[in-house]
Amino acid sequence: MNSLELTQKIKNFALEEAGFDLVGISPAKLAATHEAALKTWIQNNFHGSMDYMARDPERRANPEKVLPSARSVISLAVNYFHPEDEKPEKTPAGKVAKYAYGKDYHKVIEKKLKRLSRFIMEISGSGVEVKSYVDTGPVLEKAFAAQGGLGFFGKNTNIITRNYGSWVFLASLLTNLELVADEPHTGSCGSCRICLDACPTEALLGNYQMDATKCISYLTIEDKTPAVAHNHASSKTGEWIFGCDICQDVCPYNFRAKTTRHAELYPDKKAGTWLSVEKINSMNQEEFQESFQGSPVKRPKLTGMRRNTELLKSL
Repeated sequence: MNSLELTQKIKNFALEEAGFDLVGISPAKLAATHEAALKTWIQNNFHGSMDYMARDPERRANPEKVLPSARSVISLAVNYFHPEDEKPEKTPAGKVAKYAYGKDYHKVIEKKLKRLSRFIMEISGSGVEVKSYVDTGPVLEKAFAAQGGLGFFGKNTNIITRNYGSWVFLASLLTNLELVADEPHTGSCGSCRICLDACPTEALLGNYQMDATKCISYLTIEDKTPAVAHNHASSKTGEWIFGCDICQDVCPYNFRAKTTRHAELYPDKKAGTWLSVEKINSMNQEEFQESFQGSPVKRPKLTGMRRNTELLKSL
């Protein structure tokens, strides 16, 4: 089987059998500008308390440091857009980012990746190597997604795809196979700056970078300090209690969003769009664990979610 046939078989399986919405191939090598940009971002302390982001920037930008035999990167995407629930009228509630309405996406996508990995190994013969990641490994997934033609870098720092806007989860699969690469996406934000103007904390810097320490997602999820309520940026978190979608909601590329076909992401709405403030504050630890088992909302822990409800009182 030649490289073109192998590449097409992998793409077909990824879309038709494994259940991904987009797939693109790129060489396992990035332009040096990506590593330089990451190092500058870290030096400016834009990662805040996310220490894992500062570890081994060379490794993140060079797949051969993760898989020495790497020749190709298969970039994959899953559309997760889900319409918002109506806001409760009588009870105070905080808003949740769309990606966290239901089940933890890492587990859902990992199953798809395992299926694709098995297929690749079955049809490629002995000696094939694969290594996959979903948002947590030392791989610059957005850079490879753009290089593999899935989308382009938006000023909101998300990858914007042609069919699904930026409402996508990304995953990467490294392999030692020499696959046929796709052309990079040629889209652009042009002169548009709607997301920059809409961000209430001015986290978006206008140069395709974000100061994560100002981002509402960071303030409501990653920042663990009790004093976050007194931070200037956190005073502008508005109705958000977990994450934020503002820079995506206002993006023109997202105006015709398609509802996800992946029901497995939302077998039940662990959170939904709105979480009752009263419910969060009346829970004990055991009830919190039970209610949000398998949900991203567990990440800030009960103490973090209670802290976030305090921010709503200033509205």
